[in-house]
Amino acid sequence: MSVRTTMPEPPTSLRDVEHHLTSLKLPFIAGQYAELATLAAQQEWSHLDYLATLLEGEANLRRDRATQSRIRLARFPVIKTLEQFRWDWPTRINRLQVQNHFRLAFIHDKANLIFLGGVGLGKP
Repeated sequence: MSVRTTMPEPPTSLRDVEHHLTSLKLPFIAGQYAELATLAAQQEWSHLDYLATLLEGEANLRRDRATQSRIRLARFPVIKTLEQFRWDWPTRINRLQVQNHFRLAFIHDKANLIFLGGVGLGKP
């Protein structure tokens, strides 16, 4: 296997760029590079800022897809989000305290969090 020591020539067309992005499986960059290039030129971003924005978008897309894949593989019978939580039941709940726990600071603090309630209450 030979290793190239010189920089490759720049692609001659946008079709070459899109071909490489497709073969490297970089869908976010393939879909956003032109629009972000225009924005970067308008706002006078550095090359590094432009590249970092593209890579951040690609990383976020991969992270979201990995999360969705894990949820699908877990085969949960019902998927509920925090936005779907009914705050009107139970009638006595410290909403601010519960919402603060949704920030998951207890994980960083290496602490435990236990929700207590009666049978059938439907803890979050």
